Amino acid sequence: MKKRTLITAAVAAAMTVGLGTQAFAADSINFWFPTFASSDGAVSDQEFWEEALAPWAEENDCQVNIGIIPWDSYEEKYLSGTTSKDGPDVGYMYMEMFYDYIENGVLADIDGYFTDEEKANYLYYDLGNILGGQYALPVVVGNPRILIANMDILAEAGIDVVPTTTEEFLAACKAVKENTDKTPFLQDWGNPHYGSLNEIFWPFFWSDGGQIVDEEGNLAIDSEAGLEAATFIRSLLDEGYLPETCTSNDDTIEPFKNGEVAMIYCASSNALRIDTVNWDYTAVVQGSAAAKTFVAADCLVMFDSCENKELAASLMKYVTSAEVMSAFHQQVSDQPPITADEEYTGDERFTTLFTENGDNFVSLPVFKGAASMYDYFFKNLQSMMLGEMEPAQVLADTTEYYNNNLK
Repeated sequence: MKKRTLITAAVAAAMTVGLGTQAFAADSINFWFPTFASSDGAVSDQEFWEEALAPWAEENDCQVNIGIIPWDSYEEKYLSGTTSKDGPDVGYMYMEMFYDYIENGVLADIDGYFTDEEKANYLYYDLGNILGGQYALPVVVGNPRILIANMDILAEAGIDVVPTTTEEFLAACKAVKENTDKTPFLQDWGNPHYGSLNEIFWPFFWSDGGQIVDEEGNLAIDSEAGLEAATFIRSLLDEGYLPETCTSNDDTIEPFKNGEVAMIYCASSNALRIDTVNWDYTAVVQGSAAAKTFVAADCLVMFDSCENKELAASLMKYVTSAEVMSAFHQQVSDQPPITADEEYTGDERFTTLFTENGDNFVSLPVFKGAASMYDYFFKNLQSMMLGEMEPAQVLADTTEYYNNNLK
């Protein structure tokens, strides 16, 4: 089969994005990016980036060593990479990872490599200003966690709209349980990675008025909002709205695709991969406070160990150019534009998602020991779902662990 062409002529013409006609001497650069392509998609992540970066590599007489890092070993791979000559020069990081890398001087401040005109073209450039420096260039900003529902199952239960409040959500779960043979709601408590918190806990926590850290950087989950959210989620299992198997389940998409589940939280890009059921969504579900949900603010970073930072900056600009990102959004992962010169080409169902709900989207804060805290907290919550810990104990124990070991 002929390999699909991934980039347009416009991409090839943009081989020196932001740097005029300058080309660099022969060199090599390591570029690390996570997996986004679906396993049954037309193109793999490796294939996409090999073709997408080929014009830039040729123009700059540079070999690009592409590393596609699986999510389940992402942080471990980066930790080993920083102590190895084979680590990344340019890589992809999410907010939970930043504090230690910045604190230890591992990342370079990239602000001086971008002109005012270039900065103005980035819609979220300021989100990369972390702990007093421009240590990041936002590349995936979006992918909010949304509540999606199988409208045929809801209709069978007598519900004709996707819930937008906690009360409506509970009523829909009750109706599905009593009037159908389907699972009302599903979460992946068996997932090994704490990233699942973005779907299974933080939206409820934030919508109950919670904040992860306070203005002084102190962990603030052991609060009324934290207890309300944890107790609520445990009650879903107790009421039978979540199946007992959720504690070993590590996936929600396939059961939803198979028509087994009425509602799940998922990333907006994952929702668009579901074409086997009649689904609709709501961007946010309001709890006892203003409705909030997780939105990604993931970034490209330059490692301070990079020997040719001008070259690395050029690669960062090229990767985030409208041409390359447009191809990435259309062929690998449907995301909103990150630059003013890229046109939104995604699913029309999400046309207003990012323009009408901006105030409802929350990204994770950057603070000391974030990744380790999230991991410990997630394990405690998993124990709660197994009946081994009470909600209040989860919050208190996690806070004590953080203050004694991570702060």
